[in-house]
Amino acid sequence: MSPIPRHAVKLTQRIRSPTMRNLTLSLIEEATQKPDLAHFTIAILKNPSHTSHTDLTPRATALFATEEHFKNNKAQTAHIYHDEQGQ
Repeated sequence: MSPIPRHAVKLTQRIRSPTMRNLTLSLIEEATQKPDLAHFTIAILKNPSHTSHTDLTPRATALFATEEHFKNNKAQTAHIYHDEQGQ
């Protein structure tokens, strides 16, 4: 399957920083090119790139689902880890 395009990602919160929004959407788009996530057709962004006091590695949190999962109100949570350059 092709990756989920950035315009199809549903946002659960407003990301005012264009740089942060672009980074986060690029991470989701790139992650859905990987074989493990390629079968998902829906992406919902839960948290843009962030860290926590217990895990200092930057990551974005997204929910991934197929059409069937979405109809049943189910999704797979994924933390997409990255470095400062978004790699």
